[in-house]
Amino acid sequence: MVRRVVLSLVALVVGLALPTFLLLADIEVVAYHLPPYRKSFEATGTPAATGLTSDQLVWTITRVLDYGMARRPDLQFDRAELDAGPPGRPAFMAIEVAHMADVRSLFGLARTVRGAALGLALAGAAALWVLDRRGGWARLARGLITGAAVFLLGWAALAASAVIDFNAFWTLLHETLFTNEFWLLPEDSLLIQMLPESLFRTLTLEVVGLLTVELVVIFGLSGFSLRRRTPGEART
Repeated sequence: MVRRVVLSLVALVVGLALPTFLLLADIEVVAYHLPPYRKSFEATGTPAATGLTSDQLVWTITRVLDYGMARRPDLQFDRAELDAGPPGRPAFMAIEVAHMADVRSLFGLARTVRGAALGLALAGAAALWVLDRRGGWARLARGLITGAAVFLLGWAALAASAVIDFNAFWTLLHETLFTNEFWLLPEDSLLIQMLPESLFRTLTLEVVGLLTVELVVIFGLSGFSLRRRTPGEART
């Protein structure tokens, strides 16, 4: 009895760890999907507001992303690098630099959690295979179904709140993730001009859509596997 409970808990851990890994991986994938940024720049008149072309803005946002993902050591640069104008014009305000340092730390934590989640998922699946050769796959499938269902329900609630009132959702998210108010950037800051709320809404819904498809696939494949399980596995 105890062995069954332990194995079922291991399967549940796998079922929750895998979607966690996928969520954090999807956020990074969507963040680097540049077409929505360019489309947003053109739709909101960002080139006119910033004095930068769409190509220069894409270059800048790529630099911001690379800094946030710890792919480069510094965020700040002189606008002379872009427009050949006089030097001594920092692209970002001090508050923007401070906020992006917080974002960088947050993404670092996300990478650590993502790696741990993947490790848990692989270790749990291996343990089920070694410890329960006859019924391990069925347990794993049930754990994946449970984990996918939990995430789908949570994701549905998240998507609904974002669609109903994205501003409230976005404010609550920032108040939860950050312990200071550096994220309250001035309206004329380059980050605000490049990254309006409408763009974040688009990116958030992209993450929602991508993870939803992945969870539905997990749910479907696991359910199909259970229907095809052997009689020996069905009795475990």
